[in-house]
Amino acid sequence: MRVSLVGVLMASKEKVDPRFRYIGFEVHPGKAKSFWKSEEERKIYEEKVKGQKEGVQAERAFSFIHVEMVSTADKFFLTLGNLILIVGLFLPWFRFTYGDSAVQFSGLGVLANLSFVGSLASWSGIAAQLEVIVLSALIVLAPLVGILNLAMLYRGRGAEEKYLRGVKNSSRLSFLLMLLWVFVLVLAAVGFAMPLGNLGIPQIGMESFNLLAFLTTASVGFYLTFAASWLNSTMALFL
Repeated sequence: MRVSLVGVLMASKEKVDPRFRYIGFEVHPGKAKSFWKSEEERKIYEEKVKGQKEGVQAERAFSFIHVEMVSTADKFFLTLGNLILIVGLFLPWFRFTYGDSAVQFSGLGVLANLSFVGSLASWSGIAAQLEVIVLSALIVLAPLVGILNLAMLYRGRGAEEKYLRGVKNSSRLSFLLMLLWVFVLVLAAVGFAMPLGNLGIPQIGMESFNLLAFLTTASVGFYLTFAASWLNSTMALFL
């Protein structure tokens, strides 16, 4: 009885255990090399694992999850801007000469004399009345926005994403302040008549009140509050 050589080879191949066809048996036969280069390396790794277990470090040493979304620089400029919004209420908003005396009104002083200023504006038409209304709203809202922003900025952080959302939403109130600033400056640029003259204030024109007269009588509180509103609005854009 003749046995085919091909048949024997095929039969032998069929009997080979599939496990022995993996790399390490068939391609690189022999005993596998040690995973560790040395016993010292193994001990160092074991000590490191033990230390991690004690600290229960669930994540890698550096992770963007732990990066603060509101940086120290952001917090500094937001704090500065909002403090100015609050303090600005007590700083001189308008300063002018009346006779031989220098007269100035803080934001609080403007509000205290609102009825008198409003009565004068009523003689000058709707533009002057709107100017008084918008400017008064700005003086009132600026410190309130500053207080709210600081409260959100320094509250308990909790979840970082929720904290950032709160800071961003409150900071966006500065957009409202900037909108009021635009109205104030546009109304001043349009100008309005002065039926009662300049009331003895040389910085104001005899016949009309315009943007130049407005900016000439404006003082440090006015300009600082404007700068703080702009700063907060800019920061809100990049948060």
